[in-house]
Amino acid sequence: MSTPSQILETVFKIGAVSKITNIPVDTLRIWERRYSVVVPVRSKNADRLYKTEDINRLTLLKMLVDRGHSIGTIAHLSDNELSERLSVHDTNTTQKNNHSVNSANVVIVGEVLSIQIQHSQIDNNSFSFTGIYSNEHEFIENKKDHDIDILVVEYPVIHEQDIDRINTLFKESNAKQLILIYGFTNSAAKRILDKSNFKYIQAPISIDNLQREIIDLIKEHNINHVKENEVILEAKAPKRTYKSKQLIDLSTASSVIQCECPQHLSSMIIKLVQFEQYSYECIERYEKDAELHSILGNMAGHARSILEQALSKIVDAEGISLEQ
Repeated sequence: MSTPSQILETVFKIGAVSKITNIPVDTLRIWERRYSVVVPVRSKNADRLYKTEDINRLTLLKMLVDRGHSIGTIAHLSDNELSERLSVHDTNTTQKNNHSVNSANVVIVGEVLSIQIQHSQIDNNSFSFTGIYSNEHEFIENKKDHDIDILVVEYPVIHEQDIDRINTLFKESNAKQLILIYGFTNSAAKRILDKSNFKYIQAPISIDNLQREIIDLIKEHNINHVKENEVILEAKAPKRTYKSKQLIDLSTASSVIQCECPQHLSSMIIKLVQFEQYSYECIERYEKDAELHSILGNMAGHARSILEQALSKIVDAEGISLEQ
């Protein structure tokens, strides 16, 4: 089995580095020749071979160049100094990752991806990045601190034996969904990935595209980071749990059931069902107030759903049998 240290020692040719960093091959050559931004090793065939730390440095440089810095003024800076300059941009940016309380929690694990996310301006109410880690070791040490909806893991290279470790990481994280971003793999590993129960995407992937993938996953699996029993009134009200006949039966069952709670609850639910129907009829009749009546009907539906949950607890506790 390959270990994290073995993965970090993997080297990449210039074409792969260009795809991962979004720096054109010709630009990479110019940056190296003029400014020695990185010093790749050479293979026996004289190919440039880049380490992961080279890719990380190039990613930082590319992000600063995109923010208006000249490569000549930043090429001599250390990685820490480059990160500090990016942090200045982040501090001075007013649009900074404001999310709703109920947004899905997304955790990132990966060297290049963590750099890109930390210094990207993302404003989306569907999700928030609640953890960003450069490697698995950091994440494993801190995963107990997270309630994770979507885990995004970046692997430069995937071998068959790595997929077991990825599945274990996914399972132990208790995340609802996993997105795997990988650089390269072989046909045997690809066949295993095709049968996996998580989403996998080959790098490079832009932050905008990653956002879209996350949002699609949230919609596809109806992921919403909501506290237990919390009601989101903006969401569509749940479907009815009980048919009208079942509610009528329960509302008149006081003669055989000592507790009168089923009678009271079912009567209130019937009233709410009637108000829901009335509100939606008003949408047709009063075009001017259609939006208001739609909101009222939906809120009544949420109230009905809460009382249905209460009624279900009584039905279960009392062992009441209802006709389907």
